Amino acid sequence: MATLPMNTMENLKAHEDFKDPLEGWPAPEEQGAMLMEMVKATLEKRETGAELSRMERTLMVGTNNRADRIPTYSFFTDGPGNYYGYTCRQIEKDPKLHAEVVARWTEEFEFEALGEGIDTMNTEIEAMGLVTMKFPENAPGDVKIRHFDDMSDEEILETYEEAADRFNPFTDGRLPRRIDLYGHLLEELTQKRGWPTMAAPSATYAQTVNALGFKRTATWMKKQPENFHRAIQAQLKANIKWFRALKSLGVTFFISIDAWNAVPNFRPQQLFEFEKPYVGPLIQSVMPTPVIYFYWGLSQMGDGKTEDGTPLWIDFLERSAETGTFVLTNLAPDYYTTPSNDLALYRKTCQRLGKSCLVGLKDEVLLSGTEDEVRAEVRRVIRDLAPDDDGCVVIVPNMIPMGTPKENIHAYVQALKDYGTYPIDMERILADERREAA
Repeated sequence: MATLPMNTMENLKAHEDFKDPLEGWPAPEEQGAMLMEMVKATLEKRETGAELSRMERTLMVGTNNRADRIPTYSFFTDGPGNYYGYTCRQIEKDPKLHAEVVARWTEEFEFEALGEGIDTMNTEIEAMGLVTMKFPENAPGDVKIRHFDDMSDEEILETYEEAADRFNPFTDGRLPRRIDLYGHLLEELTQKRGWPTMAAPSATYAQTVNALGFKRTATWMKKQPENFHRAIQAQLKANIKWFRALKSLGVTFFISIDAWNAVPNFRPQQLFEFEKPYVGPLIQSVMPTPVIYFYWGLSQMGDGKTEDGTPLWIDFLERSAETGTFVLTNLAPDYYTTPSNDLALYRKTCQRLGKSCLVGLKDEVLLSGTEDEVRAEVRRVIRDLAPDDDGCVVIVPNMIPMGTPKENIHAYVQALKDYGTYPIDMERILADERREAA
């Protein structure tokens, strides 16, 4: 078996054996009962017409209930950090500063939550010793060296499994810094303000691809699928440790992102065969804490249908619902591209499957549009989704682009308040559209 060069990464603590931090916690069923008591109380508050808090809105959409208005979230902190004059490295190396940026941004722009993230795509596989990273001063880190490149297939698999067994997110690599960050986030957001704290660990499939590299991934998927399954099973074991570590800190909910085009010559069947079976166990490991597991790429399903006549993009949403994710996603450019631009069918599908729906606007509208164009785009999405009486979230996918005028961000949030307050006022939406078209 090959030995990984463990000294190639930044180690903040001495390695210790992993102990499950959720051992001794109430059973998931008991936690779920407590959660539903909170839901009941929030529903009663909503029915009085009272304004809900950010935490209560998050609780509503996390259980497929409408809030008092459509909430919004944003992901990754390199853009907000730059907005306040800091580089990616300054933020990543200073958990207290990082938390202050998140709190400041969330306060200024009235988002329900902002998910932390500078190097989130690869910190787990880096902490496992599978890759060496490179760190630009003002961009997220990226893989510099894959330590599997010169190994045989069996050496890779044995090493992967050993690394997953050994992995401890509380002590390994730079993850203790992120543990420290979440301590500050929970203090600044949840304890002081009563706001939700969003955790942003990376997805199992994406990390497996990043650890193996595109060439080996594509070869294994095509010729030796059992090898890829064995590798992703090892990564799943490590990711469950990280998810459970984050849950033990008290985070409100999780997001985890997989890319459709994570391997060359992408085919949807690759996700169905190699990714979907491993999403459910990951989500179940932190139940009943809600997990958003989302994708870009519904439009890549094309106009085809399954043998029973179901559109392929609807078939993918149905398969996603089976994983236990609490929300189904339709992000830009998908809702601009046929056939997945049918927001009415998308909304009906989410309601049929008992899931909240998440739509992500084009970030270029925020970056380059006028305030009126931003408002018009928010209004259009809400119009096309209506009537949506269940959980609904509108976001800007990925992150607010660097250089976005703050006036556009304020216009975006204000438009959500104006047009996304329940019950949705379609007469106002249509009247405003007619007035602007005149």
